[in-house]
Amino acid sequence: MIGRVLAAAVMLCGGAGAALAHPHVWVQARAELVLDGKRNLVAIRESWTFDPEYSAFAVLNLDSKRDGVPDQGKLDELAAQRLEAMAETAFFTQGKLNGRPLALKGGPSPKASFSDGRLTLDFTLVPQGPAGPVRTLVVSFDDPDFYVAFGFPAGEPVRLSGTAECVLKLSRPARQAREGEQLIPDEEATGTPGAAAAAAADYTGRLLVACP
Repeated sequence: MIGRVLAAAVMLCGGAGAALAHPHVWVQARAELVLDGKRNLVAIRESWTFDPEYSAFAVLNLDSKRDGVPDQGKLDELAAQRLEAMAETAFFTQGKLNGRPLALKGGPSPKASFSDGRLTLDFTLVPQGPAGPVRTLVVSFDDPDFYVAFGFPAGEPVRLSGTAECVLKLSRPARQAREGEQLIPDEEATGTPGAAAAAAADYTGRLLVACP
């Protein structure tokens, strides 16, 4: 498991040495599930807003004008690099379509923005191949090693577009991981098989889509 934790750190932190707090990065996630007129899944559009500490680290050296605003061109390069790297962990996005695992790949033109001390990454995932019309679709954003904690902001952070026939339900996590709070000791997370995943389970929400 340590290898995967380090991989997550490299993917999100661009090669920095991993600080093995569990969790170490906190994300507030928004998503749009896009279906076509035949109820085929077209895309999953995700928007992740990171905690201030990670955000500050991620935008180091991206402000060439030294005016406190990262260069947009460098932010876009950052977004492309992160999306490419996250492919190694399936983009921290797990899905089942009609009861079968859903394979995803990165879509075009990821973007990043920085506002109020927080980095937001916007990107699109698309199915790797045709899978037929949606009857049931389950999507979750999670890291089984609990290096990254995902939550949903208040209000309506998820939506379904492209069809009026299907319904979307957000099943929020049983618990909300508070920024900066370590929820499982490092030695337990890295030394006990399954401990991190078990701890993460209570903090993982799901998007549920049902079509007639």
